[in-house]
Amino acid sequence: MITTYDVFVPPTMGYGASKRIGIDLAKGGHKKAFMVYDKGMWDFGIAQPIIENLKAAGMEVVTFDKVLPDPPDEMVEEAAELARSSGCDCIVGLGGGSSMDTAKGVNVLMKNPPPIRQYFGVRYDLQPGVPLIFIPTTAGTGSETTNMCVISCVSQGNKASVVSAATIGTHCYLDPALTLGLPKGLTSATGLDALAHCVESLTGGQQNPLSDAIGSEAIRLIHKYLPIAVADGKNKEARENLMYASYFAGMTFTNALVHAGHALAHTMGAHFHTPHGIACAIMLPGVTEWTALNESKKVRKVCECMGVTIPEDADYKEVGRIAKETLRGFAKSVGNPSPKDLGISLEDFLSIIPAAMNDTGLALCPYRMTAADVKEIFIDAYDA
Repeated sequence: MITTYDVFVPPTMGYGASKRIGIDLAKGGHKKAFMVYDKGMWDFGIAQPIIENLKAAGMEVVTFDKVLPDPPDEMVEEAAELARSSGCDCIVGLGGGSSMDTAKGVNVLMKNPPPIRQYFGVRYDLQPGVPLIFIPTTAGTGSETTNMCVISCVSQGNKASVVSAATIGTHCYLDPALTLGLPKGLTSATGLDALAHCVESLTGGQQNPLSDAIGSEAIRLIHKYLPIAVADGKNKEARENLMYASYFAGMTFTNALVHAGHALAHTMGAHFHTPHGIACAIMLPGVTEWTALNESKKVRKVCECMGVTIPEDADYKEVGRIAKETLRGFAKSVGNPSPKDLGISLEDFLSIIPAAMNDTGLALCPYRMTAADVKEIFIDAYDA
């Protein structure tokens, strides 16, 4: 198998990194930026300094502040129409995964006609957009360094991805200062999302030396610093290391891909509007136990990165059990809920299994997963 490592988004890293955006874009000859964010970025005073920074560098700024969670295709198309009609020559995505996915979707439509749903899947035929810059304000999605955007298709009632060079960022600014004081729940969910990226990438069929190296380091950082950041949202060391772990995790799954955990989490999110990181953390332990059936060495490595030593003579069942308990225990320690905690009935939870079996992400599993396998994972996760 030949694996290519062709996605790398150069970062400017460290406290205050985002303050360089205006001078950097102006030096690059840009005149008008299209800035994408949700209303929370304005309410918390995060958007204003970035806008003023761009204006101070002599740039015009057109803003779109209507970003919604799980970006609907209709919203992305509305934003793209504004960006095109305004003549913007670059796009800035400020916020979490939803803002960055929206910015990516806008970039796809800058030179390719709507609707965006016609571009779902892996596309090599799309016209390139404009320079795409990301400023993440959470440490988890890793969207600033991936080659895909996840969009909710309103008419079809599901989520799908556009995978294209048009969704790859030109540059990103990793400024931990923007994450100081994030709420505990958001800190936990986004950190667990990054953990899921790494665990699935390291245990899947596309893992490779690059993904192993950076993914393992990201797991170590998340394991050490996520509980600290959840307990103390203003801990600067923890916030900085989680920001870098998120970036590493994004690189990991872009190069090695995720598999069943994300497929099941996408379905849970689409049906119950469960935040993505929470859904990933619910599904990950059982999926990892199942993966150990054929990939116990890879699963063992995940446990080692989380400080757990598994006996050398442990069989795949024992490796899987320990991994499941380790991952679930860690998620619980930072406050992740169960489906029952979220008010979802067991009947409703099990009812989404047929939809989960149709998620294209299952095709990325290293081995075939049956509906019976998925049901077992769902039942085990329901009240765990």
